[in-house]
Amino acid sequence: MDRNLPPNGVTELLRRITELEARVASLEANLPILKERHPVEQLLAQRGQVVLSYNNYDDVILPLVVSEEILKEYYDLLKHYSFRLFLRDLISHKTGRDWRVISKYCSVPTLCSYMTFLQKAGLVEFSRESFEYRYLGKNVRSFGPTLEWHVHEVLKREFLAPTVFGVKLKNTPHGGDYDVISVFHGSLVYVEVKSSPPRGVELPNVEAFLNRLEDINPNIAVFLVDTELRMKDKIVKLFEEITRREAKRLVRELFYMENGLYLINAQKGIVSNLRLCFQHFFKIGGRTL
Repeated sequence: MDRNLPPNGVTELLRRITELEARVASLEANLPILKERHPVEQLLAQRGQVVLSYNNYDDVILPLVVSEEILKEYYDLLKHYSFRLFLRDLISHKTGRDWRVISKYCSVPTLCSYMTFLQKAGLVEFSRESFEYRYLGKNVRSFGPTLEWHVHEVLKREFLAPTVFGVKLKNTPHGGDYDVISVFHGSLVYVEVKSSPPRGVELPNVEAFLNRLEDINPNIAVFLVDTELRMKDKIVKLFEEITRREAKRLVRELFYMENGLYLINAQKGIVSNLRLCFQHFFKIGGRTL
């Protein structure tokens, strides 16, 4: 300490040290709270929402042999529509005498490559000689949670956005789970994921989705149907009937309904379709719902 400091200078220095110590103690006390809060949870809390839970893996099909290499290969395979259809069929027909007929959407060589990977991942056992097979993964009722997990991984890996899936909120007016929620530049992004084809989506599903938008008021909302079929024939008509607004085609089967609401399918890939939505939203200035 400088001996030339006047007495009042020493007092001021000691006061500042005491003040800094108090600030450090306050930060240390709050650090666990800050660490525990996911960025999506923080943004939802700032909007008055209480998050009860998220990222429930109970019904998500994941490799039983865990390694970064296998998980990355699994993620990349899930980008392919044919692999997703194959997995849906596999969990519906868990054992059989001929793995070559599991899915009608793949060639036999493609099916063999899928089965070979799943065997490496610990999810199936199969024979190339007798063609018998057995699924070894979780006994799940639906492919939906796995698709939600995949979309959540897409937002994290491809768009570097903090993301959660299977979100439950406390006391929202309309209730229900929120499939995938993410944060982009402080904007709240909500993706509703439908693993069934358009014929499985009815008016109540669309109404429930629109009600959930009222609950959390996202900046960007995406209604994603995992299909390569046309959206215009049914899905777009349902939205136009309820909202009394016209959907505008962006490209192919991607539609925009103003105020950050997008209707998309999986044709040309989920990643590229989401990218087109985000590019469009930020290009037009990003208006909230």
